[in-house]
Amino acid sequence: MTDQHKLVTIKGEGGLRAILSPVGAKLVALFVPTRDGAEVQVVIGSSAHPNDEGADASGGAICGRVANRIAGGVFELDGQRFELPINKAPNTLHGGPIGFSRREWTVAQVDESRVEFRLLSANGDMGFPGNLDVVAAYGFDGASLYLDMTAETDRSTPINLTNHVYLNLSGAGSALGHQVEIPASRYTPSDEMLIPTGEIADVTGTRFDFRRLRTIGEDYDINFCLDAGRGPLHLAARLVEPETRRTMTLSTTEPGVQLYTATHFSEALISPFSKVVKNGGIALEPQTYPNAINEPGFPSSVLRPGERYSHRMEWAFSGF
Repeated sequence: MTDQHKLVTIKGEGGLRAILSPVGAKLVALFVPTRDGAEVQVVIGSSAHPNDEGADASGGAICGRVANRIAGGVFELDGQRFELPINKAPNTLHGGPIGFSRREWTVAQVDESRVEFRLLSANGDMGFPGNLDVVAAYGFDGASLYLDMTAETDRSTPINLTNHVYLNLSGAGSALGHQVEIPASRYTPSDEMLIPTGEIADVTGTRFDFRRLRTIGEDYDINFCLDAGRGPLHLAARLVEPETRRTMTLSTTEPGVQLYTATHFSEALISPFSKVVKNGGIALEPQTYPNAINEPGFPSSVLRPGERYSHRMEWAFSGF
């Protein structure tokens, strides 16, 4: 066991090493060995203590009970209306002002290559119904870091868990020069408050077509509808640093992935393991679609008693 200020380190093969915090079950740093025998720290903008003034509470953390936005902080479920606290006016973002990214999770280190976090979210927590028991396990498998997130409830509730890590395969500087491939023929257009309009649109002929690897180049904060949908582990995105050809391949079991280019980053952001500049990291967040609880045409985000929520993410590294 550990207290909320003690960091946990797990190690993988060939020098891979991750540092995690029980506050937010957060990935604070990830060291990847390079061809020349050195290493590069690829996680940008994470702080060990997200309640510190000037820190990014979401960076590297597990966001929940519902990651991304819920329009107006309101939803109906089984005929009952629920109102949530607003923390990104006029909407609720990443589970509310005291979402899972700000909570102290219980930690049990299984072995040097795997750690398990647990959080009990009570009925009414941030306005959500049902007692929710959440387990998140990080571990190494070869050249991959995986994250398994599971949850069970005693009352129907929306759930959408993701890890909000920002990556820069150079370890520093702007990441807009990175290239990305996202196997998504469709995306969810959003309004000026980043709430999906309900339309599921074709990416053909738009700036959202990343079906072939290309430079990111500009700002994005948008959800892509992965062609594979929800199901067995599948490709969510491939991120490449073009000069070195360092590559991160992201896989998920969820139907969508949010691309966000860290437009809020600045040198004022507290991040003890990295230097932060605008656009200094790329967030690729596998999840169900934003505001799914209010959009019946989107993949469901509802977990019911007797069911088990399960989301696996994997970050695989090559070319280092």
